[in-house]
Amino acid sequence: MIYITKEHWNKHIKDYIFTGCAIRDKNIVYFCLRKDLPYEEASRLWDSEIPTMFLCIYLDTPNDPIDYAKWVGFDGSKVGVCLKPIEQGLLVSRGNDGKTDCMGSGIGWELEKIMPGVTAITNNIKCINGYAYFVGGGRDIYKRIDIGKWLPIKMGLPDGEVNSDMGFRDLDGFSEQDMYAVGGEGDVWHYNGEMWIPCGFPSNEQLSAVLCAPDGYVYIGGEGGSLWRGREFQWEKLYHGGSTILLNQLRWFEDKVWACDDYRLQCWDGNDMVRPMDGDKNVIASGHMDVRDGILVVANSYRVDLYDGTSWHKIVRPYRSEE
Repeated sequence: MIYITKEHWNKHIKDYIFTGCAIRDKNIVYFCLRKDLPYEEASRLWDSEIPTMFLCIYLDTPNDPIDYAKWVGFDGSKVGVCLKPIEQGLLVSRGNDGKTDCMGSGIGWELEKIMPGVTAITNNIKCINGYAYFVGGGRDIYKRIDIGKWLPIKMGLPDGEVNSDMGFRDLDGFSEQDMYAVGGEGDVWHYNGEMWIPCGFPSNEQLSAVLCAPDGYVYIGGEGGSLWRGREFQWEKLYHGGSTILLNQLRWFEDKVWACDDYRLQCWDGNDMVRPMDGDKNVIASGHMDVRDGILVVANSYRVDLYDGTSWHKIVRPYRSEE
C-alpha cells in the first residue's frame, strides 16, 4: 500500500523531487522539494529561480494528508524542525539574511531572518533539546531562542575568511551544553555550554555528518562514507569508505548507527557498513533521512519510505500515466 494516492501525487508532488526531510513527530513529517526540470533548462537558471516546495505530510490523516507552501527565491534550501518554543517545520534558504519559512502550530507566520544583512551559507538545520539550530559555512551556528529570534553561538570560534578547509556542515549534541560541530577538512569543534573548543581531529579528510549517540560516543561521517568514533580529543576510524560522495546524515535507530547518502542507506553492525534488512531482503533506499519519535524516514528524489521498527511502509511513489 502506498500512503500518498495518485490523486494527491498528481495534485501536489508530480513535477517535484524530494531533497530533504525532517520529522516533527510520528504523525508529521516535513519535506523540501525542488521543481523537477530538465538539465538543459535548469542549467540556464540560478538556483533561486527554480521553484521550491515546503511540504508537510500528516500520516494520521490519510484523507487530507498534505499541507504546502511554494516559493521562488529560495536558494539551496534545507528543512528542519523545532519543538520549542512551539512545534514547527522550518525551511531555510541560502543567501541574504538566511530567510526562513515556518509551518505548523498556527497559520500566517512571517518569514524570519537568521542573519539580517549577512549572506547565509545554509548547510543544515538541527533540532537539539527541542530547539532549532542553524548550521552554516564559515562556522556559523545560530539558535532559534524564540519565534523570529536567532542567537549566534560563537564564543571561542575565530573570525576569518571562509575557505574549503573549515566551516560546519552538521551539528549534534548530547545536550545544549555538550555539542559537536563538524565540516571542512577535519574541522571538528566541541561546545561545552560556554565556548567552542577545537578537538584536534586526527585527519584532514572532508567531514559531512555527526551523531551524538545514546551509547555515549560521537560518530562522524567522513570522506568517501568513512565512519569515525570518539569524543573531544580521542578519535578512531571504524570504517574506511570507498564511496565517491559524502554522507548526508547519521542517525541512531534500533540501537545502532544509520548512515544515508545519495546512493545508499546503511547501518554500522560493529564490523562493517551493511544494508538494513526487511525480512530476508535488503532495503534499497537512499537520499536523505531523519529519525524521531520511534520512526525513521528516508526520502530520495521520487519516493519516501518509513520504518517503524517493525515494518517498512511506502509513503510516496511516482505514478505512471497508466496507473
